[in-house]
Amino acid sequence: MIESDCKGNEYIRSVMFLTLIEFSIYLVLITAFFLLPPIHTYFMNLPRPHQCIMATLIVLLLVGQFINDPRLTFPFTSWAMYGRPEHPETLVFYRFQVFDDKQNKIDIDPEDLLSPVGKAAVASKFKNLVRAAFSNEDEAKQKKNQKQLKELLLAVGEIYNRRYPEYPIRSVELIQCSLNLRDRGKSDIHRKSLWRVDLGGENL
Repeated sequence: MIESDCKGNEYIRSVMFLTLIEFSIYLVLITAFFLLPPIHTYFMNLPRPHQCIMATLIVLLLVGQFINDPRLTFPFTSWAMYGRPEHPETLVFYRFQVFDDKQNKIDIDPEDLLSPVGKAAVASKFKNLVRAAFSNEDEAKQKKNQKQLKELLLAVGEIYNRRYPEYPIRSVELIQCSLNLRDRGKSDIHRKSLWRVDLGGENL
């Protein structure tokens, strides 16, 4: 239990560290841009209200980028340089179920549990990691990705238990959901269990 908790916390720290690096890069680029002599001169010659407005817009753009919740930050939304469009015929997404001592199922939303990271960032990370973990590429890379996926599932379970200690859970299951978009919602969502781990770190 302690080992899985340490691994989960280590993963969360790594995500936050990468976010800090990305923020630092943006900060360096913006600072370098405004230090260019023509830009610096132009900005300093602006009236103080105009300078405040420009600075506020830049801050709002950064906030929208890192919060990653378009409904909350619109019109200042996040963007990704290399997006991956969904398959035009099938929408694939992932859901999570947890099980208590009596094997009762509870649907959870890991994006809410990991809210400081950003909902879209968590969902994208899960999706990319699942694809890599179950791909037919290099076996060594696949095992590495499966280990990361397992640690992420354990982290979700440990965070859930810390947040809701009165309703402890014993295992976390990753569900792949697919929806046929061609029939305009006439068919049901197909659910497939991909992986289930207990909080002791063993596969079930």
